[in-house]
Amino acid sequence: MQRTVPTASERLLRIRDRFVASDPGLVRLVSAVRAVLAIATALGVEYLVATATGTPPLVPMMLGAVVAMLSSFGVVDATRAGQAVTLCFLGLSMLAGMGVALLVDRNRLASLTAFVVVVFVAVWVRRFGLRFFVCGMGGFMGYFFALFLSLRPEMLPGVAFVVAVAIAWVMLLTLVLLPVRNDRVLRRMLRSFEARLAGLAGTVLALAEHAPGTAGRARVEARLASLLVRVNEAALVIDGQLGTPAAVADDDAARIVRRAVFDAELAVTALTRVGPDALDCDDARAVLTALHGGRWDAVRERAGRVADRVAAPAPRRLAVDATVLADARAEWTAALDAVREEGARDTAFAPAVQLFGGNLPGSAGTVTRLHRPPDPGRPASRLSLTTRQAVQVAVATALAIAVGDALSEQRYYWAVLAAFIAFTGTATVAETVRKAAHRIVGTMIGLVGAIALVPVLGPDVAVVLPVILLSMFGALYLFRLSYALMIFFITLMLGELYALLGTFTVDLMVLRLEETVAGGLVGCAVSVLVLPTRTRSAAEEARRGLLDALAELLGTVDRALRRPGPCEDLRAVARTLDAALHQTLLLGRPLARTWLGSTHRDVVHELTACTAVAEHARRLARSAEGVSGTPALTAACARLAQLTADAVAGRPVPAGSCAGVLDLLIGPAGGTGRGAALAREAGLLAAELPALLETGDDGSVPATVGRVRGPDGAPAAATVTVVDGAGRQLDRVTTGDDGGFAVRVPAGTHLLVAAPAVAGPVPHGEHVHLAPGTVLPDVVLAAPLTRPAPAPVPAGGRLPLRGPARAVGRACVGHA
Repeated sequence: MQRTVPTASERLLRIRDRFVASDPGLVRLVSAVRAVLAIATALGVEYLVATATGTPPLVPMMLGAVVAMLSSFGVVDATRAGQAVTLCFLGLSMLAGMGVALLVDRNRLASLTAFVVVVFVAVWVRRFGLRFFVCGMGGFMGYFFALFLSLRPEMLPGVAFVVAVAIAWVMLLTLVLLPVRNDRVLRRMLRSFEARLAGLAGTVLALAEHAPGTAGRARVEARLASLLVRVNEAALVIDGQLGTPAAVADDDAARIVRRAVFDAELAVTALTRVGPDALDCDDARAVLTALHGGRWDAVRERAGRVADRVAAPAPRRLAVDATVLADARAEWTAALDAVREEGARDTAFAPAVQLFGGNLPGSAGTVTRLHRPPDPGRPASRLSLTTRQAVQVAVATALAIAVGDALSEQRYYWAVLAAFIAFTGTATVAETVRKAAHRIVGTMIGLVGAIALVPVLGPDVAVVLPVILLSMFGALYLFRLSYALMIFFITLMLGELYALLGTFTVDLMVLRLEETVAGGLVGCAVSVLVLPTRTRSAAEEARRGLLDALAELLGTVDRALRRPGPCEDLRAVARTLDAALHQTLLLGRPLARTWLGSTHRDVVHELTACTAVAEHARRLARSAEGVSGTPALTAACARLAQLTADAVAGRPVPAGSCAGVLDLLIGPAGGTGRGAALAREAGLLAAELPALLETGDDGSVPATVGRVRGPDGAPAAATVTVVDGAGRQLDRVTTGDDGGFAVRVPAGTHLLVAAPAVAGPVPHGEHVHLAPGTVLPDVVLAAPLTRPAPAPVPAGGRLPLRGPARAVGRACVGHA
């Protein structure tokens, strides 16, 4: 197999695609550029204001830079009006923090006590939403910089003026001169999604270059699995962005983009499953090569060539999936270009996730559910996440003050800052410890860099200021990739800043490292010992959330199969499941490694099963659209939903429960058509679920389950009786509200009778093979028949019994 050598232009395009793919929507790049621009211009504006008013420029410039940094990092409201309100509250909270610091600055004990109170309030107010999160940070930074800059009470009016100028400038810059356009962000996100699709195609081509079982093949397969997760995350980010104001023309266009992205994700996942037969075909490889290069017109053309020239099924399936990809891209491109029309249907579009600054949410939402009070009548029965973290931060601050003050009475706030930041953006013990450790490592490396760099650059403002701004850009751009690198750049920046102030010494930087280590260790100890949120407990809650979303999707599929026609948006429910999967992976990955660095195989196996379940659920949702369910299909989906709901509720799921669903789906999956495809996806889902649901043998015998439906397909109230061949009644139950029933009988062929609880439908009876764990197809009661003319009575005076009536008659005899 000959490998094509890419040209220089193709290499540049692939480098660009990798860069775009690594940053969906270029959110990190744009945010970092806007932040550095805001900081640089705020420094200039504050310098001009200080020069015009005849005040020393140092304090105004530093406060202006802090306001610009906080606003760029924390003001993430979806609308300009919301951003303006948050900016105003940010300025007020900073002034409030400074005011508290200046009120108690003459009494050291009162100042230290107030510091603890300020950090408690700054964390506790996060419960009220993102705006209060920003205000809490503003209050803390106001108090911190009042200590750092040694402000005096008589300076407060001037400081208030400086903060007001900074807020006004940032508002003008970010809301008027450089506003965020949600539609442009969405286009960039889709471009990143395309780049990740291209990366997957290139990885599939690389897979063909390695023989099965080799180390190189294993590496490529691992990269392929990672890219599939990243494609799903990009699709989820797009879904969240579709819910922001003015991202698309209207909600109908948002649904079109969601559908196209969903179909593209399924198609590219199918492309990654192609076998060697497809990759041995030159025309099929040409399709993947065009996709890898982002040449979408060529993708469609070469896929058509495969359809015309090649008869082998594997290349033809690849061509079909590639065509779906090209059509999906054309569909979302047309939806982005659509103009809102008068009278267009505009029902509410609900995104699967709420983005935070263009990024997927962290673990706080899942952990908040974990700490929700179990008894609504006793709200104090369990502390909320924000209250727990407020207590943790207050304790950590008090200890950091004590330890930091022992190291330096003037610089103790560095230890406080390290302890406080360790609890910002984290929710579990593992996240807090990891962040504190990365802060220590980043400070250590940055210390070495600053000691080496500062003497070389000297104190020249024209040289040092660009280095400071570049360091800020590096810190903000790499923040979500590596917190240690962020701290490295911030430490470099502080070294250059101290050089400008004429206070840089090696001893000062070493002291900062010591204070940071002390604060980080205090934060780690408090997160473990004081009201800890265990990572394993949070991961279990995320897993329950995933199963809950899966049960909702299966229930929605069941309803769609039983009621053909317009139904709920199955893609929307599938995206909700993807959001739950993101939380499961986010909280489960820290558990995949032990403290010694080895792999925890059970955790890795469970996370892999979660990813596989979500993938099959996505395909199941897509396959269920427009399909009229058979009794076997609806029974299987209903049983899977019930088993998943049992696991969410904490009820044991005996081993072999999912195998009963698989037995039910074997027949339908062997057929043709969309119903067969649905049965195959449901079967694959049922095959993966035991790793997440089944708890082993709990000592009980698994029940035989089923459901009774009326002539109209709706759940029916009935009495279900099982009779053996000798006429003995083995079990007798009534159906639930959903028509479901469960009987426990020995294995064998028995008579099952369903007698309706109301007059009208005809009773149903048939001989079926029952066994523990069996899932029966839905029992459908027949509509009442019109009474025919009396038939002549044969000799002997008895009418023959046929069909269901004969079975019901035997059941009645058995009950006598």
